Amino acid sequence: MKISAVEEYGLRCLLQLARSQADELLSAEDIAAKEGLSVAYIEKILAQLRKVGLVRSVRGMYGGYQLVRSPELITVGELVRAVDGDFFTDICQHFSGNQNACIHSGGCSVRPVWLMVARHLYRILDHLTLADLLNEEGNLEKQLFSDFPLPLQMAR
Repeated sequence: MKISAVEEYGLRCLLQLARSQADELLSAEDIAAKEGLSVAYIEKILAQLRKVGLVRSVRGMYGGYQLVRSPELITVGELVRAVDGDFFTDICQHFSGNQNACIHSGGCSVRPVWLMVARHLYRILDHLTLADLLNEEGNLEKQLFSDFPLPLQMAR
């Protein structure tokens, strides 16, 4: 799976908002400065996040953006699906070649592999909340290895 720029920067915007106080509004300018990105690009991402219902905006001199729910209730999986759709459920449409439908739809041995990968990936992404991502990297890594232990041969 390739993480898109909108997913990455969308997550960063959500984390900036999650770090703020519940009643505090952050401007696109504030977020852009903290992330080292252009205001125009941040505004575009925030507009998309607003459209999919992850943030709300308030207009005016003292306006800005805030999360629609607490960081404990917004998952990374929700962001990924909201921004780019559920890639794996329509993978056959992504790679159908010149056809309207995949020519292997009758007996595909690849589709089950991608669906299994998706199931495991979204199991992790749907488990991770914005609040989890506010933890220090080492603490989050310990939590992930505890919640999702790797087979012995894959462990570091």
